[in-house]
Amino acid sequence: MKKTINSILPNLIMGLHPFDGVSYKNEKIDKKNLDLFQTTSSVSEVYEYVIKKYNLSMAQIDHMNPLLNRQHIQALQETEKKTKKKINLLAYILIPVKYENKIISYSKRSHATLYDADMNHIGYKKYINKIYKDEILKYNLNGDYNNLITNQNTKPYTPKESEKFTIDYNLLEQYIGFFAGCDILIADPGAEIDLLAITGRFDLIKEYIRFLRKKFKIVITSVHHAGITIPLLEENNIDVDGYLTPTNKLGMMMFPNKETAEYAVKNTKKTVIGMKPLAGGRFLGEQAFEYVFDKLKINSCMFGMGTIEQTDSTIKSALNVIK
Repeated sequence: MKKTINSILPNLIMGLHPFDGVSYKNEKIDKKNLDLFQTTSSVSEVYEYVIKKYNLSMAQIDHMNPLLNRQHIQALQETEKKTKKKINLLAYILIPVKYENKIISYSKRSHATLYDADMNHIGYKKYINKIYKDEILKYNLNGDYNNLITNQNTKPYTPKESEKFTIDYNLLEQYIGFFAGCDILIADPGAEIDLLAITGRFDLIKEYIRFLRKKFKIVITSVHHAGITIPLLEENNIDVDGYLTPTNKLGMMMFPNKETAEYAVKNTKKTVIGMKPLAGGRFLGEQAFEYVFDKLKINSCMFGMGTIEQTDSTIKSALNVIK
């Protein structure tokens, strides 16, 4: 019998931050995380504790930071051996979108294009009010909103230019090859889908989804601009099994804003996995999971790990709500 995403998704999925240093707060805490989790055993220790005590069964893996991500995968494999329990893997896979033979997935012009679409969708005032309260966005800007890429300081891609977007499948094969030896249950193509959807390149989206389905049983997609992207994907019958998108009461990284993202999440018929429920450590305890599980009615949530003490507290809070 073919597995469906709802039949295999647990309520809680183990995220990979801050094992790769990412704190969503500042460089000082990033460095502290890197020091704490600089060895495979220091990461495996947390996994082993969580799996033995709470029987969690799914974890995210990545390829964007090869050295740390390889260590992370090794820690998961060591944990499986120690606990004799299988850990299902959800793999993030960057989609190498190119324009004029350069990868643009995280280019300035791509950010400007998304900024332009978000602003036009909800209006300038609402959008400015959102982004200048988003502390995770500020962290991504190295702590300075002066680094914000807008449609005023950077030219968005025009419709004519977006017609020339391509996907580098040789490079995509290399990215997938990073996970050699891993039994990936769920493939999660990256949030490049936001750029492709907003620029109307649904042909490219369908093309790479078909490509991934030949290799993986279940394909979801990360979405950071849920308020725009999810409705567009639904309207264009994009064949994904679900969405992985930020969901936290503070609305951080929920674009164009919290209200539009909430509406999209509540009105899709596809499975939604919430992420960043703790808003980068700014909204802790049961309240964080009440928002995800009770208000948004999401059945699955990915959370950041951390030390044994931090992870233990987070899981206890989640389980008190899930019960």
